[in-house]
Amino acid sequence: MGAVYEGEHLPFPMPKRPFAISQEWRELTFMHWKVDPKRLQPHLPDGLEIDLFEGEAYVGVIPFIMKNVRPRRLPAVPGISTFAEFNVRTYVIKDGQAGVFFLTLDAKSLITCIHAPRAYGLAYRYAKAKVKRHGDALHWQSRRSSDGAELRGTSTAKGSMQSAEAGSLEHFLFERYCLYTEHKGCLRRAYVYHQPWTYQEGDITLEANSLLESYDLGLDVHAPDLVHISKGLPVKTWPIEVAERIDVNDQRDFLFLDGDCGLCHRLATFIDKRLGRGKQLGYRPILHEDAQRVIQTLPSKLRDADSVYLIRNGKAYIRSAAGIRGVLYMRWYYKMWFPVLWLIPLPLRNIGYRLIAKYRHKFFKRPTECLFRVD
Repeated sequence: MGAVYEGEHLPFPMPKRPFAISQEWRELTFMHWKVDPKRLQPHLPDGLEIDLFEGEAYVGVIPFIMKNVRPRRLPAVPGISTFAEFNVRTYVIKDGQAGVFFLTLDAKSLITCIHAPRAYGLAYRYAKAKVKRHGDALHWQSRRSSDGAELRGTSTAKGSMQSAEAGSLEHFLFERYCLYTEHKGCLRRAYVYHQPWTYQEGDITLEANSLLESYDLGLDVHAPDLVHISKGLPVKTWPIEVAERIDVNDQRDFLFLDGDCGLCHRLATFIDKRLGRGKQLGYRPILHEDAQRVIQTLPSKLRDADSVYLIRNGKAYIRSAAGIRGVLYMRWYYKMWFPVLWLIPLPLRNIGYRLIAKYRHKFFKRPTECLFRVD
């Protein structure tokens, strides 16, 4: 269990499990435009609402340096862990949790551009990009390899260093602690931890901005409404998880079981009476509205499975993959069986699961009502 990330500045708690990636965001130029929500909405996946500030939607273009990007407990790798990134983002909300959605993330990192779309569903694209400081000015330029979309300009900070006050536009734009993405047909959320931003107002000279222009949002792409400059901060990020939840404030894992199956009832009762110290697991019948709301947001191959479901650390498991992970919530002498069961090839495990599922009603009496704990 990693460190607990807390703070009065956080609008919601961070996951209790360890973060996945450590990084720094440095030498940032924030450019923001007011945008017509009707022109923005087609660029968002289903299930996300545009987050508005005093009735206005915003889109941001941010060139900066990703520095010392590395998995938890591993060192940064010279020549790989630091690179320029230029992203276009907007502000969204789901179930009261405000976050960001990236229309694109152009980066000078082949590894990131290959791995991040596959693992996270993030729209990374390779670009020849750089951000350089010369005295008080930041010079940045990026050109995407696939279609030539580019961003090129200079920014300079002015005025005193500030922190955003609660309720201000800057607080709305900067203080975001999760991101949303669509991955394998499923809306996902990833949590992001950092201290509050410090920034200055800024001036810019934009020489080219086809990066934003390519989204046809009806904007004067060379004249942002707001410009801010920040030296940046360190950041921790968590893996993506299923965005739909039983309750946004309930961070428990959940097991979805057949409510009219005697075996499922026995399984839920067996696990529940033998939970390990500090372990929590929620239960729902598969046909319960809470379970169906989550299941219907999963990829089709999971959504259409006639199966038990386990939502563990925000990831969905079905059939035997769900079943064997049930022991991980139990006392230590049950948990010892997990590596043994995991060594059985998945196809063989699923054959066994299907046989048990097919004949379960012959050996276990159907209950007259769902009796396992639902809370």
